Amino acid sequence: MPSFEEMYKIQSAADEAGRDFWVKSTVFSHQWWILVALLVIPYVAWWKIVDRKRFFEITTYGLLVVLLTGLLDAIGVETDAWDYKYDLIPLLDVFIVYDVAVLPVSYMLVYQYFRDWWSFAIAHIVVSFLFAFVAEPLLVWLDIYQPISWKHIYSVPGYFFIAVFLRGVMALLTKKNLKV
Repeated sequence: MPSFEEMYKIQSAADEAGRDFWVKSTVFSHQWWILVALLVIPYVAWWKIVDRKRFFEITTYGLLVVLLTGLLDAIGVETDAWDYKYDLIPLLDVFIVYDVAVLPVSYMLVYQYFRDWWSFAIAHIVVSFLFAFVAEPLLVWLDIYQPISWKHIYSVPGYFFIAVFLRGVMALLTKKNLKV
């Protein structure tokens, strides 16, 4: 069993190699520019169509999506379920572009436009399948995302659970806020 110091040295060497790979092979590659676009374009589009009257509520929902997807993504990477060959920045093991832009913006748009539970659930079933069977394979094809022990079908309930669970959290928060 390696000591903490030995594990630290191994992890430090891996982190240094990852940063070196990023500088030499990732930054300014076509995959990196795709990641930049995936970070910027969703928020530009969202900003143009967000319901300003519900801005705080919708943004709060989006921030909860960021927190939960970032956590689940980190768990997936740490357990070697999947990994990412290209990162926007070399400091995090998670797919920051997806966790802070693509997923939250998509989820916020569904949250904004599908206000009753039934339509929200149906919309998120569609979104879950699109992310699992269109977006993920596209990211594999672009050599950005690499499932290791993960299959795309496993993502469907995860994407759906995140949306429904956080909508429930928002309903509780909104209800508590109205009582104050």
